[in-house]
Amino acid sequence: MTDLKADRLIRQALEEDITGEDVSTNAVRREAVEGEVELISKADGVICGMKVYERTFKILDENTQVISNVRDGDRVKKGQLLAVVRGDIRTLLSGESLLLLLLLLLLLLLLLLL
Repeated sequence: MTDLKADRLIRQALEEDITGEDVSTNAVRREAVEGEVELISKADGVICGMKVYERTFKILDENTQVISNVRDGDRVKKGQLLAVVRGDIRTLLSGESLLLLLLLLLLLLLLLLL
């Protein structure tokens, strides 16, 4: 995948979120161990942000494999498997941490606009 215009912002957010050492992730796992996570829809809706989702993991570790089952604009159902990510468990935990933070910031912004 080519770089997104959002890469600079993703890198900036990662630098702020992971300052030197990711203490939380290292508390769980210090050495490289392969793992897998699934992104599952919690509700019916329309998906967006899949490219940012994938780029976040790729920026952390180019060897991370992201298999997306949907694209931005697709309608999804509750419980649907949206993506599978495979790679170093430390990368998966760090990426998940940042993506949850970005989601919370987006929800906060939406609430402020309502």
